[in-house]
Amino acid sequence: MGNLSRTPSPPLFAAAGLAGLLLWASSLHAAPIHGFGELKFGMPPTEVAALAGCSSQTECLFDLLGKNRYFVLNYGPARGATDPPAGTAVRLSRIDIDMGAYTREWFQELFELFSSQYALSHHPTEQEDQSFREERSRELVMGFAEGLVLLKVVRRPFGNLIIHMVYQDADHAQAQQAVWNSVPTSSP
Repeated sequence: MGNLSRTPSPPLFAAAGLAGLLLWASSLHAAPIHGFGELKFGMPPTEVAALAGCSSQTECLFDLLGKNRYFVLNYGPARGATDPPAGTAVRLSRIDIDMGAYTREWFQELFELFSSQYALSHHPTEQEDQSFREERSRELVMGFAEGLVLLKVVRRPFGNLIIHMVYQDADHAQAQQAVWNSVPTSSP
């Protein structure tokens, strides 16, 4: 887990008061996360495709925060692995929601919304931030609820930034935490 007492320094997080939000959010306790709305982890693709907002087993369109948002769904076997052995039943394990173009204000609004609902468990290290600013990595990820919920800024191929919200099952969250734990933190 990243050092929660360190204030993120990139222009991306330069909005006033973020340091206080990070410390406040880290003290919250997350409720269990079993999916998002009608989409529940463990649902088979046929059950998902039958939902009114879903045009297929992998794409849905729902109204969220006053706009239609695209949901991209990922499946894994019941235990959440990303490459199931042949013949293994797949179940919904990850929900990725496109929240539109990045602006500092929109990101801050979403960060505050997440912080009010979930405990902050990871904010980008200086190395992760620098890699993103130098365009060596495509994503900058903030984690909530021990990695079950992510708020990501994603750089598209032509440089524009978009925001994604991700809800994932416990196995994916555990894998995400392993990635975070492998990233070295800088010493003061």
